Amino acid sequence: MPVRARGPAWLLLSALLVAIPAAASGPARACIEAHAAGQTERDAGRLLSAQAQFVSCTAEACPPMIRRECVALGESASAMTPSVVLVAQDGEGRAIEGARATIDGVRAIAQLDGRPLELDPGQHRFALVLPDGSSQTLTATLRSGEKYRRIVASFVPVVPSAPPATSERTGRNPLAYVFGGVGVVALSAWGLYALDGKNKQNELEHCAPHCQAGDVDAMRKSYMIADVLLGVSLVSLGTGTYFFFKQTDEQTPRGSTSTLWLQASGRF
Repeated sequence: MPVRARGPAWLLLSALLVAIPAAASGPARACIEAHAAGQTERDAGRLLSAQAQFVSCTAEACPPMIRRECVALGESASAMTPSVVLVAQDGEGRAIEGARATIDGVRAIAQLDGRPLELDPGQHRFALVLPDGSSQTLTATLRSGEKYRRIVASFVPVVPSAPPATSERTGRNPLAYVFGGVGVVALSAWGLYALDGKNKQNELEHCAPHCQAGDVDAMRKSYMIADVLLGVSLVSLGTGTYFFFKQTDEQTPRGSTSTLWLQASGRF
């Protein structure tokens, strides 16, 4: 509760004010004006300004009664003035060296050292900055008489998210599709040559046994090519099936399907 002059002391101060001429400019009048201005600032909630006024009217040049009154009022204003302790800490709660702050955009704190900072009651904005430029802005509303309120900014380093782990296992071996494709193509070609051979055989049955030797050779050639293609198809499809169902924990050698096909072709 604000301390106001009461009773005889106030009457004496009023009398002293009347006794000093309006045109006086001496120390006594300045002390009395500071005494009155301090109470005005206190009542308006500007406690820091009020303290400064009360300190100025405790000077030796002030009348003893004014000095005693200003000491009491100054102590009361100091008790009413809230204070904060600004803290910049890391993710483990340790204080970060070299942090600085700005209060309400005007009051600069060069280094946070854990000492309390007095402020007027009301809402305030605190910008805490680290040596590397990282910053946080916090707001808080202070009540009259609230002391040593901690304003804490936690700076937790941002850990980049790890890319999703890729398995060394590649699933189906690409060679399964290579050999499977060769087998399907060879099987289709086998069907064409086998059909061609069958057609030529049907034609030769009409001229047997007086058929031309060249026509007989053409029929045999079609059947021979069909047999070779059938063998290639069966081997390729079997090999492709083997690679398709074979699972391995070893990483497949890098390279495109065409590269693998060239490597496989070089082995035959």
